[in-house]
Amino acid sequence: MISAIPQAAEAWPPLAALLAGELPQSMLCVGPWGSGVVELTDLFLDAMLCLAPRSDQTACGQCRSCILQRRGVHPDLLRLQAEEEGKLISIDQVRAAADFLSYTPQIAARRVLRVEPAEALAPPAANAFLKTLEEPPPRAHIVLLSAAPSRLLPTIRSRLQRLPMRLAGRAETQQWLREKGVPESAAARLARWAGDRPLWAWQAWQNGVLREREQWIPQLLTLPHEGIGAALALAESWSKAATLPVLREITLSILEDLLRLRLGLVETLVNDDYITKLQSLAGSASPVALWSCEALWRKLPVTLKQNRNQLILLEDMIFSWYAIWAGRAGDHGRSA
Repeated sequence: MISAIPQAAEAWPPLAALLAGELPQSMLCVGPWGSGVVELTDLFLDAMLCLAPRSDQTACGQCRSCILQRRGVHPDLLRLQAEEEGKLISIDQVRAAADFLSYTPQIAARRVLRVEPAEALAPPAANAFLKTLEEPPPRAHIVLLSAAPSRLLPTIRSRLQRLPMRLAGRAETQQWLREKGVPESAAARLARWAGDRPLWAWQAWQNGVLREREQWIPQLLTLPHEGIGAALALAESWSKAATLPVLREITLSILEDLLRLRLGLVETLVNDDYITKLQSLAGSASPVALWSCEALWRKLPVTLKQNRNQLILLEDMIFSWYAIWAGRAGDHGRSA
């Protein structure tokens, strides 16, 4: 599995050094989805539970512990996550996890609690979890995964050792995509767009996202010169055909490029193949409305969990985009 993560060859040695030494009891792994951090963390947990790790500290894959881990029934590993998508981790779950850690390991040398995403801890649950971090039981290890560590309580962050999770660079991602058969031009575009998320880039290629990008970006870029009727029509069209998470990625990349242009950071543009149109729009954009729109699109996953009417959400999102140039920031928003 290490070979499936482009940065693994350089990312694993620091983790192996921790496994070979005195392993911290409470750890934090940070990285966006699709960066390979989740996969590296799971390799790390496999090695933590393995009964006969290899010389490079990776799991052997053959011992009883590795077999149970592969089947997802290891008695010394508990995965703590929300019981339903869009929900928070409850205080009762945290209490049950504390009980789990207090027991003696059944097979491995330690018990491991894996929490993902850590920022999903409800406030009462986070406070209860803090007590476990302050005095973890012997032979108990806690590993939290987070894409937004700033959302964790400072008192929780201060008790965690951040693991050295190396992310892939653009050139590394591009080369890895090429090795997987992605054409050079597409690999370059995906690597520029995905940043440090090579696994996201690979999935985007498999799902044909580049084709959707070529269709949706021109529609976004021409909308400021059209009327509200065009915005409504676009929302209706996208509600039938668009996948909101993909549309969010595309729109955020455009919004961030507009912000880069306003700051004079031309060389860092993601969508540099649309630079002429972006430069024209950036010069006439309302900075306040631009930031407001970016924030609205960024919090879309949370908004979507609260309101599953895709048409209404898309109308709000597209009106927030239209308002950047119409001077009506926030006038049409219903879900903000």
